[in-house]
Amino acid sequence: MKVLSPTLRDNYRYVAFTTFLEEPVKLHVLQKEIATVALGLFGAVGVSQFSMKIIAFDGASGIVRCHYKHVDDMRAVLASLSRVGNSRICAVVMGISGTIKTATEKYLQIEMKLRRNVSSCVTAPVSGKVVRIRGNEIDIISEDKEITDRADVQFIGITVDDNERLI
Repeated sequence: MKVLSPTLRDNYRYVAFTTFLEEPVKLHVLQKEIATVALGLFGAVGVSQFSMKIIAFDGASGIVRCHYKHVDDMRAVLASLSRVGNSRICAVVMGISGTIKTATEKYLQIEMKLRRNVSSCVTAPVSGKVVRIRGNEIDIISEDKEITDRADVQFIGITVDDNERLI
Protein backbone atom coordinates (compact mmCIF):
# COMPACT_ATOMS: atom_id res chain seq x y z
CA MET A 1 0.00 0.00 0.00
CA LYS A 2 1.31 3.43 -0.95
CA VAL A 3 1.68 6.29 1.50
CA LEU A 4 -0.63 9.24 0.82
CA SER A 5 1.01 12.38 -0.44
CA PRO A 6 0.87 15.37 1.93
CA THR A 7 -1.77 17.10 -0.20
CA LEU A 8 -4.17 14.18 0.24
CA ARG A 9 -3.71 13.71 3.99
CA ASP A 10 -5.98 15.25 6.62
CA ASN A 11 -4.64 18.38 8.27
CA TYR A 12 -4.56 18.16 12.05
CA ARG A 13 -3.89 20.64 14.81
CA TYR A 14 -2.63 19.74 18.25
CA VAL A 15 -4.24 21.50 21.20
CA ALA A 16 -2.00 21.67 24.27
CA PHE A 17 -3.97 21.96 27.50
CA THR A 18 -3.44 21.87 31.21
CA THR A 19 -5.90 20.82 33.89
CA PHE A 20 -6.56 21.86 37.44
CA LEU A 21 -7.91 18.85 39.35
CA GLU A 22 -9.08 17.98 42.83
CA GLU A 23 -7.95 14.35 42.44
CA PRO A 24 -5.72 12.54 39.93
CA VAL A 25 -7.53 11.37 36.80
CA LYS A 26 -6.68 8.44 34.54
CA LEU A 27 -6.45 8.82 30.78
CA HIS A 28 -9.39 6.57 29.89
CA VAL A 29 -11.69 8.40 32.31
CA LEU A 30 -10.70 11.76 30.78
CA GLN A 31 -11.24 10.40 27.24
CA LYS A 32 -14.70 9.21 28.15
CA GLU A 33 -15.66 12.55 29.70
CA ILE A 34 -14.33 14.56 26.74
CA ALA A 35 -16.31 12.35 24.35
CA THR A 36 -19.45 12.78 26.46
CA VAL A 37 -19.12 16.58 26.56
CA ALA A 38 -18.42 16.71 22.81
CA LEU A 39 -21.47 14.56 22.06
CA GLY A 40 -23.61 16.81 24.21
CA LEU A 41 -22.38 19.96 22.47
CA PHE A 42 -22.14 18.88 18.83
CA GLY A 43 -23.93 15.54 18.45
CA ALA A 44 -22.64 12.37 16.84
CA VAL A 45 -22.23 13.84 13.35
CA GLY A 46 -20.28 16.85 14.64
CA VAL A 47 -17.96 14.74 16.77
CA SER A 48 -17.26 12.39 13.86
CA GLN A 49 -15.90 15.36 11.89
CA PHE A 50 -13.49 16.37 14.70
CA SER A 51 -11.09 13.41 14.27
CA MET A 52 -10.48 13.93 17.98
CA LYS A 53 -7.84 11.88 19.80
CA ILE A 54 -5.90 12.40 23.02
CA ILE A 55 -2.25 12.05 22.04
CA ALA A 56 -0.67 12.49 25.48
CA PHE A 57 -1.81 13.06 29.05
CA ASP A 58 0.45 13.01 32.09
CA GLY A 59 -2.20 13.57 34.76
CA ALA A 60 -1.98 17.37 34.67
CA SER A 61 -1.48 18.43 31.06
CA GLY A 62 -1.85 16.89 27.65
CA ILE A 63 -2.29 17.18 23.90
CA VAL A 64 -5.47 16.56 21.90
CA ARG A 65 -5.44 16.11 18.13
CA CYS A 66 -8.31 17.49 16.05
CA HIS A 67 -9.10 18.44 12.47
CA TYR A 68 -7.86 21.91 11.58
CA LYS A 69 -11.37 23.21 10.81
CA HIS A 70 -12.64 22.23 14.28
CA VAL A 71 -10.02 23.81 16.55
CA ASP A 72 -12.53 26.29 18.01
CA ASP A 73 -14.97 23.45 18.64
CA MET A 74 -12.24 21.53 20.48
CA ARG A 75 -11.55 24.60 22.61
CA ALA A 76 -15.25 24.74 23.47
CA VAL A 77 -15.24 21.07 24.50
CA LEU A 78 -12.24 21.54 26.79
CA ALA A 79 -13.73 24.70 28.28
CA SER A 80 -17.00 22.85 28.96
CA LEU A 81 -15.35 20.15 31.07
CA SER A 82 -16.51 20.53 34.65
CA ARG A 83 -16.42 17.05 36.21
CA VAL A 84 -14.40 13.91 35.62
CA GLY A 85 -15.66 11.06 37.72
CA ASN A 86 -16.33 12.48 41.17
CA SER A 87 -13.82 15.32 41.02
CA ARG A 88 -14.09 18.80 39.55
CA ILE A 89 -11.84 19.74 36.66
CA CYS A 90 -10.88 22.93 34.84
CA ALA A 91 -9.09 22.58 31.50
CA VAL A 92 -7.20 25.55 30.09
CA VAL A 93 -5.88 25.61 26.51
CA MET A 94 -2.22 26.61 26.52
CA GLY A 95 -1.84 26.82 22.75
CA ILE A 96 -2.39 25.26 19.35
CA SER A 97 0.25 23.89 17.02
CA GLY A 98 0.60 22.01 13.74
CA THR A 99 2.96 19.37 15.17
CA ILE A 100 3.18 17.38 18.37
CA LYS A 101 6.81 18.37 18.88
CA THR A 102 6.07 22.10 18.71
CA ALA A 103 3.03 21.78 20.97
CA THR A 104 5.14 19.99 23.57
CA GLU A 105 8.17 22.27 23.38
CA LYS A 106 6.37 25.58 23.04
CA TYR A 107 3.42 25.20 25.39
CA LEU A 108 3.78 22.29 27.81
CA GLN A 109 7.44 22.84 28.71
CA ILE A 110 6.67 26.46 29.61
CA GLU A 111 3.89 25.28 31.92
CA MET A 112 6.21 22.83 33.69
CA LYS A 113 8.88 25.53 34.13
CA LEU A 114 6.32 27.93 35.60
CA ARG A 115 5.09 25.30 38.06
CA ARG A 116 8.64 24.66 39.20
CA ASN A 117 9.73 28.30 39.35
CA VAL A 118 6.76 29.99 41.01
CA SER A 119 6.66 30.24 44.77
CA SER A 120 3.41 31.13 46.51
CA CYS A 121 4.77 31.60 50.03
CA VAL A 122 5.02 35.32 50.64
CA THR A 123 5.48 36.55 54.19
CA ALA A 124 7.00 40.00 53.65
CA PRO A 125 6.25 42.93 51.36
CA VAL A 126 7.73 42.35 47.92
CA SER A 127 8.52 44.88 45.22
CA GLY A 128 9.51 44.10 41.68
CA LYS A 129 8.44 43.82 38.07
CA VAL A 130 5.10 42.14 37.32
CA VAL A 131 5.61 39.39 34.76
CA ARG A 132 2.11 37.94 34.41
CA ILE A 133 -1.36 38.56 35.78
CA ARG A 134 -3.93 35.79 35.49
CA GLY A 135 -7.15 36.36 37.38
CA ASN A 136 -6.23 37.01 41.01
CA GLU A 137 -2.69 35.61 40.64
CA ILE A 138 0.32 37.82 40.05
CA ASP A 139 3.84 36.61 39.17
CA ILE A 140 6.62 39.01 40.14
CA ILE A 141 10.37 39.16 39.51
CA SER A 142 11.63 40.51 42.80
CA GLU A 143 14.03 43.45 42.96
CA ASP A 144 15.68 41.73 45.93
CA LYS A 145 17.68 38.84 44.42
CA GLU A 146 18.19 37.32 47.88
CA ILE A 147 14.51 36.35 48.12
CA THR A 148 14.52 34.45 44.83
CA ASP A 149 17.97 32.92 45.43
CA ARG A 150 17.01 31.70 48.90
CA ALA A 151 13.87 30.01 47.57
CA ASP A 152 15.65 28.85 44.37
CA VAL A 153 12.90 30.26 42.13
CA GLN A 154 12.71 32.78 39.30
CA PHE A 155 9.31 34.26 40.13
CA ILE A 156 7.31 34.97 43.23
CA GLY A 157 3.63 34.15 42.93
CA ILE A 158 1.13 36.09 44.99
CA THR A 159 -2.57 36.73 44.83
CA VAL A 160 -4.39 40.06 44.90
CA ASP A 161 -5.45 39.29 48.49
CA ASP A 162 -1.83 38.70 49.52
CA ASN A 163 -0.80 41.96 47.87
CA GLU A 164 -3.48 43.94 49.76
CA ARG A 165 -2.60 42.21 53.04
CA LEU A 166 1.11 42.98 52.67
CA ILE A 167 0.67 46.64 51.67
